[in-house]
Amino acid sequence: MYILKNPTHIDCCDFVLAYINLLLKGTQQQQRQQRPKTPFQVVLVDIKKAAKDRMIRCVKKPLEEKDLKYVALTYRWGELHETLIDTKVGYTASITSFALDDFYGLCEMMTMESDLKHIKYVWVDAICVDQRPSKRKAIIYQMSNIYDKATYILAVPDLHLNYLKRISIKNYDIIDDGIKYCKDIYYLIHGNTDPFTVLEEKFLNDSNVPNDPPSLRQLLLKHTDHFGDSFMQYKMHAHPYCPVLTLNRISQTVNPLSSLPCWWKKKNGLISNLHQCNTAFCPITFFERDHPRSQLVDKLDFEEASWKPKIIERSTCIRQSMEFLTDLVEDWSSRVWVISEYNIAKKKNNLKYWFIQLTLGHSNSPFYSVMDDEFRFFKFDFEDASFADAMLKTTYYVNRKESRETKMFSTNPIYIRFHYTMIRHLKQQTFLEMILGSKASKNEDRFYSVLPLSEYANKLTEVSDWDIYNMVLIKLKLYDIMTVKDKLTLLFWSAHEDTIGNDILPTFATSTLSLAFQPGRLIRLLSNYAYNIPLCKRLGIHHASIQTLDVVSIPAFPHNLEVPSDNDCHDYKITLIGSFAENKWVIPCHHHFDQPRYYNGNRGLEGPPFFDIY
Repeated sequence: MYILKNPTHIDCCDFVLAYINLLLKGTQQQQRQQRPKTPFQVVLVDIKKAAKDRMIRCVKKPLEEKDLKYVALTYRWGELHETLIDTKVGYTASITSFALDDFYGLCEMMTMESDLKHIKYVWVDAICVDQRPSKRKAIIYQMSNIYDKATYILAVPDLHLNYLKRISIKNYDIIDDGIKYCKDIYYLIHGNTDPFTVLEEKFLNDSNVPNDPPSLRQLLLKHTDHFGDSFMQYKMHAHPYCPVLTLNRISQTVNPLSSLPCWWKKKNGLISNLHQCNTAFCPITFFERDHPRSQLVDKLDFEEASWKPKIIERSTCIRQSMEFLTDLVEDWSSRVWVISEYNIAKKKNNLKYWFIQLTLGHSNSPFYSVMDDEFRFFKFDFEDASFADAMLKTTYYVNRKESRETKMFSTNPIYIRFHYTMIRHLKQQTFLEMILGSKASKNEDRFYSVLPLSEYANKLTEVSDWDIYNMVLIKLKLYDIMTVKDKLTLLFWSAHEDTIGNDILPTFATSTLSLAFQPGRLIRLLSNYAYNIPLCKRLGIHHASIQTLDVVSIPAFPHNLEVPSDNDCHDYKITLIGSFAENKWVIPCHHHFDQPRYYNGNRGLEGPPFFDIY
């Protein structure tokens, strides 16, 4: 009700206008509430059109459409020259993250894959996201829904294959060599031993490895590092095992070269003056292009007899390719938004993965369509606990150091290392590992991506107010929002022996965290006191010296805790250096194994109820 004092003509007009505007606003608001929301339209790429016609055809579909089936790609971006595509749905796509030929090849493989060949569409952000600022933001808000609604999520860690080949000749060589044995690698990753064994027998026959004596092939298959038995099973070698000498000794079981005619003749200026050889073909002579010629039949006989180099070449190609694929998986899975994508796949257990470099076989023509068995992409089964447990029981791939030692002193089973890496990264990462160990172009993206996957999802709406721009601010904010257990984990991680400290406060947040740190592993925290004296003096502990500083070792678990003798929880502790009197403490920035432990129990000082760590 309006009450007018001393109304005038103008006041009455104003009142009427105000009342009309009020009615109009109410009507408009009611209409907005009653108006149905426009369903979100997702842009998808026609798979068969890309596979058969090598062209991009985009369609728009309501994301909530019943029975809509599509594959959503998750991958790591590359850096290539821009390719522009008219999507025909209202915008031009700019692609710099992968080569179109590689994408076309992937689509071709999808038309052959047992579960995907009946699906019409694929979603890939580089093409399906309108990058105009006015449109991009709305699509970004729908990203989780896009992956959640996908029939399958397909991981392609090497979709940027063209970029990988350009940045390194070594990459190019590994990729090119691996193509020759892509079918072997395909069965090896699947763990399908029967067809893999058939391929190995075929290789031995094609390489003219003798069947006589019968023990020769058995020794090669079971007692060298060059075949499937060593690719898939871990065996420690006794010192001083040498794979080269072992293969040489086995090959001496039969010596087909000794029966071939000797063609070697002395020639001035060649190495014959230094080396006399009675074999049919001396490999040293091929060091120089100008070497004595022989009859074609002799050369063919030599090539057929030289099966040992072929074994080494095949083994090297397969091992290098598997190591390369493992590193690609590790790189892909560490991207902060990728973490969000494969965790969405965990809900439906619908994650498959594939590698572009396995797409092309001999003569660059796909051969998977003529396989005896049905072609399948690799499936990552989040629910297969028995397989995961078997892989994770291994300790010899727990970090880079262990992996290198395993490579030197064992069969180095590349099958186990590959699947260990997949399971460790996709199933075993903790909240702190995901948010601090991942790679992100913007630090705030760590929160946007990982918080929804954690018990701290309710903090997501506050991220924009935090003004996060470096890792120190991330750690400080984590100390603020996390549970006590996670706070302690981060604190102990910050004090790990492999962290890098720089005498910068606060010491519990400024250190560079060690990626080798894992809960439950042995942690020794021994300090070099002298390095921390200047820092302690800056905190106001003026009497700081090696003799006067207090050193406190705080275990994660009480020493009277009854645990099995082989449990390492009593080795999990944090070391603080500072002053009981002033209750000022820092985490030491250097840890040394050769320093004795210092106990403060005999000084008669009662510890504070809490420690102020700077």
